[in-house]
Amino acid sequence: MRVVTAPRGRRPGIAQAASQDLGRALSPDTKPIGVCDSSAARRDYARVKSSSFGSLYSLLKGEVRPRLPALFTVFAFASLTSVAQKAPILLIEPFLQRVLFRDEAATATTVAADPSRLFEGIAVAKSRAADFLFGTLDAPVDTPHAIGVILGLIALFAVVGAASEYGFNWLSRRVAFGLVIDMRMRMARHLLSLSMRYHGQRHFGDLLSRISSDVNTTLQSVNVMLKDCTQLPLMILGSLVVAFLSAPLPTLSVVLLMPLIALPIAVLGRRVRKRSKKSLSSLGASVEVLTQMFTGIRTVKAFRAEERELVRYAKINDEYLSVSMRMVRAIASIEAWTALLSTMGMGLILCLIVWLNRGKAYFQNEGELGAFIMAIALCYGHLKRFTNAVGKVQESSGAAERLQALLDEPPDITERAGAHAIDSIGRSLKFEGVSFNYPGTEQPALADVDLELQRGETLALVGASGAGKSTLVDLIARFIDPTAGRVAVDGHDIRDLTLDSWTRQYAMVGQVPFLFHASILDNIRYGKPDATQAEVETAARAANIHEFIESLQDKYLTPVGDTGARLSGGQRQRITIARAILKGAPLLLLDEATSALDSESEAVVQEALDRLMVGRTVIVIAHRLSTIRNADRIAVLEAGRLVELGSHDELLARRGAYWRFHSVQFPAGSDQRADTPSKT
Repeated sequence: MRVVTAPRGRRPGIAQAASQDLGRALSPDTKPIGVCDSSAARRDYARVKSSSFGSLYSLLKGEVRPRLPALFTVFAFASLTSVAQKAPILLIEPFLQRVLFRDEAATATTVAADPSRLFEGIAVAKSRAADFLFGTLDAPVDTPHAIGVILGLIALFAVVGAASEYGFNWLSRRVAFGLVIDMRMRMARHLLSLSMRYHGQRHFGDLLSRISSDVNTTLQSVNVMLKDCTQLPLMILGSLVVAFLSAPLPTLSVVLLMPLIALPIAVLGRRVRKRSKKSLSSLGASVEVLTQMFTGIRTVKAFRAEERELVRYAKINDEYLSVSMRMVRAIASIEAWTALLSTMGMGLILCLIVWLNRGKAYFQNEGELGAFIMAIALCYGHLKRFTNAVGKVQESSGAAERLQALLDEPPDITERAGAHAIDSIGRSLKFEGVSFNYPGTEQPALADVDLELQRGETLALVGASGAGKSTLVDLIARFIDPTAGRVAVDGHDIRDLTLDSWTRQYAMVGQVPFLFHASILDNIRYGKPDATQAEVETAARAANIHEFIESLQDKYLTPVGDTGARLSGGQRQRITIARAILKGAPLLLLDEATSALDSESEAVVQEALDRLMVGRTVIVIAHRLSTIRNADRIAVLEAGRLVELGSHDELLARRGAYWRFHSVQFPAGSDQRADTPSKT
């Protein structure tokens, strides 16, 4: 076999990746996580940014459509509430003119037809309604009857309004919670569908901020939209209708003045949206620093770097405060302009009333004037609240954009159309001209690898750190897909297989054992959710962990703590081995499963691994001499290239790359000790 050398290309290590993540998080030019660079995604992103309400709809449209009947019901409740709350104002004029301050002569002139008066039909309809409720003008007033009618109508409106208000608030909140919960589930499903390529680059702290803080902000925004931004416009409309029925022409004049109040929303709203997104991005950077601080608490304390970390955290929080206060100033400007213009608007209305009544009586009596003023005053109050509600939606639009950016990240590990299931790994697993590049790196992690693994064979992967061993295993697991070439099973590209059927074919035991914050039973059963207790115990015995579990007070129901913190490294690793045994997959992927253990734990774990490997096809990244020597073949990788392939004895006889590797790791005579670990 021809030995090929190439410039060395390494996959970023954990510490290096963490440092790069932190640097990007602290950078003011950090690009939002998950923003797709495709032109279509950029167009969608620009469209989403165009308006606060548009960004929320774009984010939630998939959840909105199934709830359209409920949303129409919310709108109906809001409309009924508006009618019930505004209708009593129409009783002011007849109550004052026909009951409290009855003046038959003055009222008679009101009832008489006046062809020169605008909107005469409204006046005639109002007069007839008053006659029906309170009696005609030529009949004596029946005060108890009139008061009874008024109280009865007000009670009716109150009951209807209260019932519709309850229905509106209950249903709108239920819809809002449902929308956001479904969106949260969609986000979780989408993030889980993304490959390890994405998860190897994402900033965990910023991601945590998005799926917690941003989701909560979006929930508050949806609540505001469904409540205030639905109900208040109807309240404004109801007030204007009442005012129009009382005094049509002055009301039309007021409507012409109302756009002045909407001006601050349009002008300053764009600033709020822009600064909201910057504020939330800065918050994400703050959470990123905090997450790394406590994730690496052992390192921080080992270097007595507590104060340095606090200084860095304080700096990023100062940046967050500065950005947030710019957003607060924009919000305060909107509210201040709204208050100023609404108050000035009331003054202009009073001046308009005086001016209109100079030459022609647009208000025929005090009752009409009183109803008009009350309706307009309520209208401006609702308008001010609506402006503030819109400001809250604009404030939260940055959260919607950040969440949309996550959802715009396209999954790159997907099933092809027509993918078929597979029942076994067949006769062989083959790499055909496989290359892979990690984003942001010039040198390939793997380059033109041709390698075939026969069924039942054990293949050991050997090479220095960064040689491409873990990348090769990740390609088999379909955590990532090749940049070029293919991984094939019996001639079938694994990308043509269904993900479920291919995942069932392999079990994996990694270098760092991961356990969920659950019981030992749940963690072992994770490999086979429907496994019986007997099957779990059989797997635990094979993994040399059953006796330890039985010695615990709660036995298999013992909680393991966060990431298995209540157990030793060897105990955690044996539980993951039991999980792999329980799965019963024909292909076993071992990624340096004993490298982090002490000698005593390693011996116990290795014994469990030896049992696990029996009768299976195995690919092992090994650092233990006996595992390497006992493998059917050894593949030597250098800088992402396969440079040697053969048995232990064959490769030593060639005196090539494996011989050099062996000579460095195992000085003369050490290869006679089967339990001697190397440090690859």
